[in-house]
Amino acid sequence: MTEFRWVILLGGLSFFFFGLTYARNALQLLAGDKLRLVITRLTENRFLALGLGTLITVVLQSSTVTILMLMSLAATGLLTLPQAFGVILGADIGTTLVVILLSIKKIADYALLLVVIGFVLEWVARGSKQMKYAGRILFGFGMVFYGMQLMTQTSGPLAASPHAQTLFGILASHPVLILISSIFFTILVQTSAATIGMAIALGFSGLLTLPVAIPIVLGANVGTCFSAIVVSWTSNTNGKRVAIAHFFVKASGVLLAMPFIAQIATLIEKCSQQVTHWLPMVEPGVAGHIVVVHLFFNVALAVLFLPFLHFGVWIVSKLVPEVQKEETFGPKYLDNTALETPPLAFAQAKREILRIANLAYDLYRDCPKMFDPSFEIDKISADIEMRDDKIDLLDREVRFYLAKISQEGLSETQAAQEMALLSITADLEGIGDIISKELAGLARKKVTKGRLFSQQGWKDIQKIHQAGMDDFSLAISVFASPNEELARKMIRQGEHFDHLEQQLRQSHIQRLHAGSPEAFETSSIHLDVLGNLRRINAHLVHIAQLSLQT
Repeated sequence: MTEFRWVILLGGLSFFFFGLTYARNALQLLAGDKLRLVITRLTENRFLALGLGTLITVVLQSSTVTILMLMSLAATGLLTLPQAFGVILGADIGTTLVVILLSIKKIADYALLLVVIGFVLEWVARGSKQMKYAGRILFGFGMVFYGMQLMTQTSGPLAASPHAQTLFGILASHPVLILISSIFFTILVQTSAATIGMAIALGFSGLLTLPVAIPIVLGANVGTCFSAIVVSWTSNTNGKRVAIAHFFVKASGVLLAMPFIAQIATLIEKCSQQVTHWLPMVEPGVAGHIVVVHLFFNVALAVLFLPFLHFGVWIVSKLVPEVQKEETFGPKYLDNTALETPPLAFAQAKREILRIANLAYDLYRDCPKMFDPSFEIDKISADIEMRDDKIDLLDREVRFYLAKISQEGLSETQAAQEMALLSITADLEGIGDIISKELAGLARKKVTKGRLFSQQGWKDIQKIHQAGMDDFSLAISVFASPNEELARKMIRQGEHFDHLEQQLRQSHIQRLHAGSPEAFETSSIHLDVLGNLRRINAHLVHIAQLSLQT
């Protein structure tokens, strides 16, 4: 290419972004729920946390996504700050993989081949999800390398431009300006890989020297923290601390490195000369040096902070103190930072739905009090209605939360899981409505007309209610830990409940035939109570069936 063209540079950058995002989404789909399980099973062992953080980010190829996952887990109490701190250090190391690949210039020669192979794999692998996702990953990385190739080719003519040489010569004497520019560019594009990728492309073209590249790498490392910081504004204290911990680590490293840019550049160039002397086939050049800076910077952060991890936790806790405020009722586990990773978002939604299930269980347990003359109907009805309002609020929040998850990023299994969670929430909300509206209305009607159940009739209602309590406990157990055998047991108990309800209806009719005055007075109320309890039990059976998909 004989002349520089902005449209080709921007086109290469666009291919780079598209490929990176496409490959990252496919990697998340391929990893599935395993990422969440790996993170939540972390121990206090800082070295294990470091290794897992590196592994997870190698899979996701985004430290930002890893940090957002950590923020979500910390915000909902599944992860402590010391555990998260170790993963953060590992995540920073894990991001270097794609940068290392970008520095191998010959890979770009096979970029379009990767695109073709990836496209063919996705097209032919209709019966294998793993093969389809593998195809998407290859296609995405092919686009990344093709974008790099375009950026390298179009920036080549700049090396011969006197104006470009003058500009970069001026920048070389202003490393702080380069650092700030790199930070803002990374914030704009929301990925450090793009910033460092452009630096590598300029390094291949011969336009960029190592002393100019080092502040670019440092700025990219700081700039990548800001997406998580912005998202943390809507999180709680623990979520904010994870985001600030990431920024604190990066910023501390940059402050330590900036005064020694010349020395760092000299050291890396000398080491490179020694490597080339012993291995003549290895000539890293400026592009390779940029990768070494990025890798060594993040490894150095791990070496520096890992021994003093608890001290770092103490500093971050002081920077983001616990805020004491009056707690208002609302969702506890629906953290928006988890939306970037559907398996984690589903796990958070499921925890919130378990809260709804427990509220509905307590409501069901107390509903007979409305028919018991020893309780004041107005007081107990108001309490029932207030508690049902809480169920309605959480139901609405769960639905809105799940609706925020992009359908395009879901596998077929995950889409079915989302629908199952929505249906279970609707079932629980329906149970609350039956109790607060139907059963409460029947109880008020009974009191208004001054009616009393017969002694045997009241025992029958208590008996079927107790059977419903047992079914409710079993349904919650199936939802909390999906188990096919327990689900089948729930279905059998549901059938038993239906038979019991029919038997109790027959018993009521027999009391009518026997001329029981209480049975005559409360007949419609009694039968409606039985019918509504049966409707509630049908919801419980449906919940158990759907739970196998969650």
